[in-house]
Amino acid sequence: MKTFVVILLATMSAAIGEVLMSYGMKRGGEVDLTAPSQWIGLILSVVRNPYVLIGVVLLGIFFFLYLASLSWADISFVMPLTAMSFIFAALLAKFVLKEDVSWFRWIGTLVIVVGIVIVALDDKQLTGERKIAHGLHENGPVSQNTYGNCR
Repeated sequence: MKTFVVILLATMSAAIGEVLMSYGMKRGGEVDLTAPSQWIGLILSVVRNPYVLIGVVLLGIFFFLYLASLSWADISFVMPLTAMSFIFAALLAKFVLKEDVSWFRWIGTLVIVVGIVIVALDDKQLTGERKIAHGLHENGPVSQNTYGNCR
């Protein structure tokens, strides 16, 4: 449950951060990546544009929450759950940014939701070698000798 709650917070942070960056970058106009001078402007937009800066900070929060989640559960469990950010981003795009989110995008988001539900129903968040590294095993706790070998 701890992993799911932290990933929920992380994905909300990521989605809000991405929406803020989108809003901030659209306020500054299109960026032409073929012009080298635009690259410097793009980099400076992170510190000059408060929407972009807050978005970057929120994505940093996502990153550290994601790292914590990876220390608790398998990546095959954690990574699919991070797709919840697509749901939040689509909703924020529609209702905050007033984007015209097509039915194709909503159907794609629904497919993602189905996948998230399937992964979340798996009660095995930690398997294999990681389970042993955390001192867990089907036959009870695992102890290690001074050389790191399991007994």
